[in-house]
Amino acid sequence: MRNSGKLKVRAGLLVALMAFTAATLAAESAKDTEARNAAAGFAITTSLTLLESLGRQCGTYEGEAGTQARAALQGWQQRNNRYLEPSMQRVLMLTDAVTAAAGEAEGKAFADARKAEFTGAARNALLGMFPDGEVTEAACARIVAATEDGAYDYRQHAEFFPTLKAIEQAGARR
Repeated sequence: MRNSGKLKVRAGLLVALMAFTAATLAAESAKDTEARNAAAGFAITTSLTLLESLGRQCGTYEGEAGTQARAALQGWQQRNNRYLEPSMQRVLMLTDAVTAAAGEAEGKAFADARKAEFTGAARNALLGMFPDGEVTEAACARIVAATEDGAYDYRQHAEFFPTLKAIEQAGARR
């Protein structure tokens, strides 16, 4: 019986996503919707990863190491937030659509699932940044240098950047 409940939730989410697509993004094809959702997820995950690595971990070092980490994060945000904000808005609109179509509980479940998805992906990325699970000045210096060189900038990721740019431009038109 538990599986039938899951199927109902999935069916409700599908209906909500179809309603969202029809009402909010009528011009988007299913392929566009999938690409935009993936790009938005990438943008949010990258931001969470850098907030954690540079802000909450490396940024807490005293002295030059902490200052450089915070400056690198701020520089990244200045270059990329114009694409992050509409990505976050997209996820919020999807959540609202699920809530409207399937109710408050399903909307909350959808939001919780997205949060778990994004934080899980960020956690995996952090394991790559801090392979031994330890935050060291050397690891932080490596992350700062990569961030300052633009390695984490959205425009460096050809598989997502054109879509992020389209999301940003669509948001600017609204």
